[in-house]
Amino acid sequence: MPVHYPLTRKPTPPQALPGDAGSAAPRIVGVDTARGLALLGMFAVHVYGAFASDGSPTPAWVFAGGRSAATFALLAGVGLAFTTGGRRPDVGRPQYAAVATRAALIGLVGLLLGYASRAADLDVDVILAYYALLFLLAIPLMRLRPGALTALSLTLAVAGPVVVHVLRGVLPQPAFDGDPVLTDVFTDPLGLLSNLLVQGNYPALAWMAYLCAGLAVGRLDLTSARIARRLLVGGLALAAAAWLTATALLTRFGGLWHLWRAEFPHTPWPQARHEVLWDTGNDSTWWSLLSRAPHSTSPFDLLQTLGSACSLLGAALLLTRLTPTRRLLSPLTAAGTMPLTLYCAHVLLLATGALGDSPDLLYGLLVAGSLLFAACWRRAVGRGPLETGIAVIARGARQVTRPSVEPQSSQSS
Repeated sequence: MPVHYPLTRKPTPPQALPGDAGSAAPRIVGVDTARGLALLGMFAVHVYGAFASDGSPTPAWVFAGGRSAATFALLAGVGLAFTTGGRRPDVGRPQYAAVATRAALIGLVGLLLGYASRAADLDVDVILAYYALLFLLAIPLMRLRPGALTALSLTLAVAGPVVVHVLRGVLPQPAFDGDPVLTDVFTDPLGLLSNLLVQGNYPALAWMAYLCAGLAVGRLDLTSARIARRLLVGGLALAAAAWLTATALLTRFGGLWHLWRAEFPHTPWPQARHEVLWDTGNDSTWWSLLSRAPHSTSPFDLLQTLGSACSLLGAALLLTRLTPTRRLLSPLTAAGTMPLTLYCAHVLLLATGALGDSPDLLYGLLVAGSLLFAACWRRAVGRGPLETGIAVIARGARQVTRPSVEPQSSQSS
């Protein structure tokens, strides 16, 4: 994730580290640290699931459900801003080609990973194909200024769920069940597109809110403590406001009862309360737009997870300004530099079914193994293996489409 600084010689900021091999620009450490934290949260959600045996939501679901994926989507936008000039956007045909190539490769990895998820009947919902579509949809937006991107993000967070709710009854349901795979590109292309846009768990028409917000954040000076504090405080305020408003509408104005009657009618009320508050139904009622449950794709879900993601990034940027904290978090930061590699590895491990009856041990193995691998690989090689392959191919696409400059012929007077 190159970050461009002025050409005048300045000392490396305390929260920046040297970039990957082949890149002279430093990385923003706090961004990688936030991504590492989101990775551990996603591991927890996938290992522990949403509900315990007594029907109550698991701590992993309460703290990380929806928020980890939202943070990844936000940071995908930040990374996209970094690779297209950072604070000084450098956007044109070469950058468009590089982003489209990166999207195609990430989508391919996600569709191939879907085979493992389907075979093992995992309750994971591989997100990579959705990310690929988000990148493609972001191409026309990369020239926008941070203010316009922020306004667009908030508009999508509020209006996107309404559009998704309407289109789910209009667009075709996919013929496949489970995560999309490469075969679906040829056997059910319309169903695949419908799934990625509106029918799936990460509908792109609404999730563009996260990517637009990330693009806006990535155009700011993330080495500034003032910007980091604004992200922390503003994100917390947005998350709290959305959460409290949804809670009031659900508990004091009848939303909870209407959701129960429309989407969970066969569950007795004492057992259904947790389910209604923390799970998503079939979106058969407009009352679902009041839900605060993770992945409910309601305005309140999007706004509070967007706020959480911004506050997490702000906190990580502030923490990594301190040398002792930055050193302490270095394994987590290393993991955040190779999220695609570690994400794919954890899905493949879960698909084996190993330690399925010992979630604590499985989670500990995932965390320790990921941090150890990332720290060692980062020190010995640099960028993660999958990240390296995608970056090299995307760089090639950028070079191929870069216009050649004809040398000017000298003229004698």
